[in-house]
Amino acid sequence: MENKNPRHLFHKLFLSYSAVLILIVGVLILYFISSSRTRMLETNQDYAGKLCGEAVLEVNRASSDADYLHRAIYQNDSELQDMLNYFRYETEEYLKRHLDTYASSNTVDNKDIYSYVENAYSAYPDIKKIELISYTNNKTTVFYSENDIRVDHNGRERRKEILDGGLASPGSYSFQKEIRNPLSMRIEGCIVFTFDTGTITAIQEKYPMAELYLYYNNGNQVYPEKDSLLLKDLQQEDAGRKLRSYIQIQSVEDYIVATRLDKHTAASIPVVHILAILAIGAVLVIAGEILISSYLKRLTKRLDGIIQGMDQVQTGNLKVQLPENENGDELDMISRHFNLMCQELESYIQKSYLAEIEQQNAEMQALQSQINPHFLYNTLEAIRMKAICNGDREVGKMLYSLAVTFRSQLKEADVITLMQEMHYCKKYLELFEYRYQGKFRSSVECSPELSKIPVIKFILQPIIENYFIHGIRMEESDNEIRIYARRIGEDLYIHVEDNGRGMPGEDMENKNRELKNNEMDTRKSIGMTNVNRRLKAAYGDTCGVFLKANRPRGMHVILLVKVKERETDEKSNAGGG
Repeated sequence: MENKNPRHLFHKLFLSYSAVLILIVGVLILYFISSSRTRMLETNQDYAGKLCGEAVLEVNRASSDADYLHRAIYQNDSELQDMLNYFRYETEEYLKRHLDTYASSNTVDNKDIYSYVENAYSAYPDIKKIELISYTNNKTTVFYSENDIRVDHNGRERRKEILDGGLASPGSYSFQKEIRNPLSMRIEGCIVFTFDTGTITAIQEKYPMAELYLYYNNGNQVYPEKDSLLLKDLQQEDAGRKLRSYIQIQSVEDYIVATRLDKHTAASIPVVHILAILAIGAVLVIAGEILISSYLKRLTKRLDGIIQGMDQVQTGNLKVQLPENENGDELDMISRHFNLMCQELESYIQKSYLAEIEQQNAEMQALQSQINPHFLYNTLEAIRMKAICNGDREVGKMLYSLAVTFRSQLKEADVITLMQEMHYCKKYLELFEYRYQGKFRSSVECSPELSKIPVIKFILQPIIENYFIHGIRMEESDNEIRIYARRIGEDLYIHVEDNGRGMPGEDMENKNRELKNNEMDTRKSIGMTNVNRRLKAAYGDTCGVFLKANRPRGMHVILLVKVKERETDEKSNAGGG
């Protein structure tokens, strides 16, 4: 028997477990990378939302500041009147009326447009400029600071420019507030508050992953200062739901705040994070390989012990005992059953096999002159080969089958029932099942209504032996032999069919002629001829052995026996008594 090196199993299991481990770790790495990408994308989307929200808040704050400065004019009558005078008159007339008003007043505080602008710049340092536009004389005054004042008479052109979207320009955005006369409700002019985009730049630097854009509602770009993406292109991209970026657009006052987040950039994982995940995966694989190797070494060591025990049993040592209480697993169960098997097998051999072998040897010596030497040789050879191959495990069953066959020749009467003959035939076939294990199948059938019919004994064994000598195809594993009986009136037909080598047609005709004429050629096998002669002697010349070709291959042997009703009844009564 070929011995398998336990290392072979170790390598197979190690490769299998390693493949599973690497697959699991690989899936985990992919999962963590995918999860990191998802978290990174969610984080950047959240940052983009915060960027848009803070930019909206900044524009709202600037709008609120402009509203506050606008309302502040109406909260002081002298300041409002000075503003209305500034819009109605030229500069010289305005200054004259302002001085007259100041001289006639009882207060020291001088409330005019210059102090108003000064206070506005002081309170709101992100104001870039304040612009006064008169609707009466088209005078335009621009305060770049409280000391940098520029006056012009292009009010009509400036008003048209504002209507065309001139409130916004790259780097600054403005809010227009009209001034009405509270008595006549006539609009005298307007104030334009222009804010710098420095605060918006600070917000963009706070969230650099997304891009921030600020547009006037007509599409003029306010931020960033240099043109990078037109509003219509951004709106088309958002409406088309293109896959390359995430777009957020919000309207506030007369302005539109937009953020754009590139999908690839948003979901990208820093190289350091990827390297960290791969390093953790490598550590897990190495640790897993160490654990697997340690476990498999212990496992194969135990398997090696079991194999060594089996090798000792193969050499005939049945006293070997394996450790069986180490881990309480299946290997311990195998060891426990192995030990029990060795103990029971040794006891059985000592108590049964040896005694039975001695008895069989004695009977075999008495039968040497009665039993076909070829049959005895084949049987003993089968037992010897099986004992060598299987370590004596099935010797008991083979000896039992052989003993039954011997007993049928020595102790039984010359006439037995068909059931008994079939039983001895089946036991004889079992011997060859052990010898040619896996090479052929057999079936023996005897219906209950035919089981009590008396027949002379030992008529099937020579036919079966002839099949194993001449018919079985040893190179094939689909050999089959079938034995069954059929009754027609007083004729009992016992059929033996096989799918073996068969016999050439001419030889079969010659053999049938010899059987019919009850001839015997001592130079050839005489087993089938002896059965034929015995059947003719016991039941008449019409009975005997007949040969046919089986389909699609093989031999069909028919044994014809006459049924003697009186003998059948006597046998039945004897059996019943």
